[in-house]
Amino acid sequence: SYALEAIVDRVKQVVDEGVSEIWLTSEDTGAYGLDIGTNIINLLRSILEVLPPAGVMLRVGMTNPPYILEHLEAIGDILNDDRVYSFLHVPVQAASNKVLLAMNREYTAEDFRLVADTLQYKVPGMTIATDIICGFPGEDEADFDQTLALIAHYKFAITNISQFYPRPGTPAAKMKRARACLRASGVSWPSIRSASMPGS
Repeated sequence: SYALEAIVDRVKQVVDEGVSEIWLTSEDTGAYGLDIGTNIINLLRSILEVLPPAGVMLRVGMTNPPYILEHLEAIGDILNDDRVYSFLHVPVQAASNKVLLAMNREYTAEDFRLVADTLQYKVPGMTIATDIICGFPGEDEADFDQTLALIAHYKFAITNISQFYPRPGTPAAKMKRARACLRASGVSWPSIRSASMPGS
């Protein structure tokens, strides 16, 4: 992670240059600071201390569920700040714990639901974006139905959907591929679409 002070100094610089929007992003924003003795909440609070009262908006980037679970109350307060977009990208990938375990994800579907439910409760107008991987090795129709049910329940404004790809050199590349099938579901496709934030 970059030093907290270095990021805050960069924020001050771009504010002085007249930017109107700052995106805080990385491979996993929620994991910020774990390697240097701090965390994402300390960083966000430090940034808000130097942002002007109006005219500059902050957008927080993607975080996987494990890194935000212990900060739900604090991140809710931060996302309620008028200078912060009420938006968070939290990938779920699948709503079947069997599939998540096979993916070596360090969270469960229940963990994801806790994040989503808490943020939607604490932050009026909260927008949650998520990612779905379809056809992971070992996924069957019952597993996929769990994912469809989760999407139908939350009606995510942004859902990035991708087909499983066996990246060479990974354990999943050696797994038996899921059987391809096409069938109707009770989920309307307008609620399962890829989209972008305004201005992106």
